[in-house]
Amino acid sequence: MQSPVNPQLCTFCQKKVATETYTRAGQVRKVCGTCLDRLEVQDAYEYRSRDIDNELVTNERYDEALACLDAFLETNRHRDHDKWVARSIARDRAAILFEAGRYAEAEEACEAWAQLGFRDVHDRWMHGFEKAQTLDALGRPREALAALEDALGYRDPKYLPSARLLLRALVEISEKLGQPVDPKWRSLAEAVAKRYRTELPVADSLGKAILELDEITRTRKPKFPDEWKEDEDEADEP
Repeated sequence: MQSPVNPQLCTFCQKKVATETYTRAGQVRKVCGTCLDRLEVQDAYEYRSRDIDNELVTNERYDEALACLDAFLETNRHRDHDKWVARSIARDRAAILFEAGRYAEAEEACEAWAQLGFRDVHDRWMHGFEKAQTLDALGRPREALAALEDALGYRDPKYLPSARLLLRALVEISEKLGQPVDPKWRSLAEAVAKRYRTELPVADSLGKAILELDEITRTRKPKFPDEWKEDEDEADEP
């Protein structure tokens, strides 16, 4: 008796049975119905958001840009099973309001974004950065610093290069407060340097070292996953 063939799992979530075909840039993937919705609506939003940024935000037509975000969410809410669209729009709303100089509204948008939860550490870091620059613009730098430190308290080696943005903001806001960068962030800065195949520069202060590192790594590409995973494996060896 021939044994039954195991059904193919969705190549995106790796959980449900693949029942649909998703095609992008000539590449075909077998996915489940839920993931097909996610992938298609993500493609549509990434395309639409570029238009919003290029045509509206660049020309300071902020209310029109915000209206477009609302319209996209309303049209695609029924396909937003994992709230990817809602989170992305909440993020972009906060950024647009900040750029418009509407800082009180931007703070409210950051809070709404946080209420949706974060997909991963990268999202949490980007929220921390957006919230920090908003609070700083509102004249609340101490709260801004706390927002950055709270976000950086979460780690995932996969997203380490993104920490550069927050570390630089950490230095700038610490300087505004007239205080040094907390030494507890040195290990993170050293890890970022290693990811970019360099070392944390020697400087008079940790803050200056981080700023120098930011300049050094600005045009560099970080290690590929197979390279940095190999580094971690070696560090774990006795």
